[in-house]
Amino acid sequence: MLAERLNYGDTIGVVGVANSLEKRNRYDEFYQAEKLLTKKGFKIKRGKYVLEDYYGSAGTREQKAEDLMNMFQDKEVKAIICLAGGQTCNIFIDLLDYEKIKQNPKIITGYSDITVLLQAIYKKTGLVTFHGPQFISLGDKKEEGSYIDFEKVLMHKEIGKFETGEKKFLRKGNVQGKIMGTNLGSMMYLLGTEYFPDMQDKILLIESYRTSPNECQRRMAHLKQYGVFDKVKAVIVGYNYEIQKDGNKYPQMEDILLDYTKEYDFPIIKCNDFGHRIANAVIPIGVEAKIDSDKETVEIVEEFLK
Repeated sequence: MLAERLNYGDTIGVVGVANSLEKRNRYDEFYQAEKLLTKKGFKIKRGKYVLEDYYGSAGTREQKAEDLMNMFQDKEVKAIICLAGGQTCNIFIDLLDYEKIKQNPKIITGYSDITVLLQAIYKKTGLVTFHGPQFISLGDKKEEGSYIDFEKVLMHKEIGKFETGEKKFLRKGNVQGKIMGTNLGSMMYLLGTEYFPDMQDKILLIESYRTSPNECQRRMAHLKQYGVFDKVKAVIVGYNYEIQKDGNKYPQMEDILLDYTKEYDFPIIKCNDFGHRIANAVIPIGVEAKIDSDKETVEIVEEFLK
């Protein structure tokens, strides 16, 4: 299921689904993002509880569900950008009315903990969702440039950085499959639940923020034990801030992935197109992508917006 593309003059809804602005004092980025999008010609509609702080979370689970459902059912709102990432996106997904979301398909984007929501919505409705900037990313100097891909993909229906960014093909192979991901730790909150995606013949995108070699080992072992590596067509590893920021001081996530999947032959690709503290590529979740190791390309080969 596809949403309509975004146009100048459209209304963008912003909702808090994970951490609050108060938790890390991100108000400046919030107001800068509003300023940027308004200057670009969009109208901004805040969720009723977007500025709430409930022990570091952007409202209670009931408030989050209410705000998100209101945005999906609001005919003026053409796209939803989630406020920020964090730790609490999984606390309200069982309160959502997925049938109403299905009846009102629209763009929804975010990253990090928002992966939980993107995957849950895709799993329950079939709606293509989007890994992309959080709302505060658009006002954050550390992620300057996030708007470029936002406009290219969601307005002009052209894939940008995800296809054009530099890739390293660590294990080769030519495959095709639907994209799932991206934040590894957040996705694993869904393991064993009705919201975890069917990974059969999928291309899995993974990245993490504050991670370590030991945590990467734990995650890879968990995925292997759960049977994920028996099903996937390929894995693409994004930018892992904590272990990449110091160069090659630590074993990298892709090194550990290669070690834990020695008996498999699926392609493994490393890129820095998605992750934390970078300008994120906008990547549709739930559409077909083609990996060609001979040409060293990754290409979206399916429509992702109307």
